[in-house]
Amino acid sequence: MADAPVLTGLLLAGGGSRRMGHDKTAREFLFEGEPLAARVARLLREACDEVIVASGDGERLAWLGLPQVADAFPGSGPLRGLVAGLEAARHQLVAVAAADMPFASPAILRLLASLIGPHDAAVPVSPRGVEPLHAVYSRTALPSFEAALREGRFAVRVALEGLDVRVVEESEWRPADPSGRFVENLNRPGDARTFVEPPPRN
Repeated sequence: MADAPVLTGLLLAGGGSRRMGHDKTAREFLFEGEPLAARVARLLREACDEVIVASGDGERLAWLGLPQVADAFPGSGPLRGLVAGLEAARHQLVAVAAADMPFASPAILRLLASLIGPHDAAVPVSPRGVEPLHAVYSRTALPSFEAALREGRFAVRVALEGLDVRVVEESEWRPADPSGRFVENLNRPGDARTFVEPPPRN
C-alpha cells in the first residue's frame, strides 16, 4: 500500500539458545534449507524499509550483512534487544520478530503498523496470550522499556504493562494470516523435529 507506514524491522537475535542446545542464529542452523536467522530477516524485509539486528554483542551476526546493535543492558533477555533496536531505528515504528520464529508474517506486521495509531505498541493476541516478540512498537515505548530494565522487570510481557498497547485480537489478525503460524517458535530440540537441520557437532 502506498500509504502504509514506513517501518524499521528489528530481528531479535541475542539469545543464548540454551534450551535448543544449538545456536539458532548460526549460519549452519537451517530451516527448510535456509539459515533460520536469514529467513526471519528476509520476512522482515518484506514489510520494512530497513532491517537491523539486535545480536547481543553487536558483532556476531555479521554474516547476515545487516546493521547490528549491541545490548545496552547486558543479561536482561529480549527486552535489552528491543531497547537497543528502538534507540537505533531510523523510523518511528519498529516491527519486531524473534529470530526463532520461522513463520514471521509480513502481512501481520503491516496490519499491526496500520492499527497502532497513537499507541506505544500494537501487539497480537493468540490462544497463549499476547505475542510481544512479533509486534510493532513506536519509539515512544523507549522510556518505559528503559525504566523496566533499570527496575529489573526484564520479561517483555511485564514491561508491556507500562505502555499504551493496542491489543489486536485474533478476529482482527486472522484474515491477514489464516494459518496463525506466525506465533510458532523453535525453543527446544523437539520443536525442530523434521524440518530443521541442526549444525553438525564438532
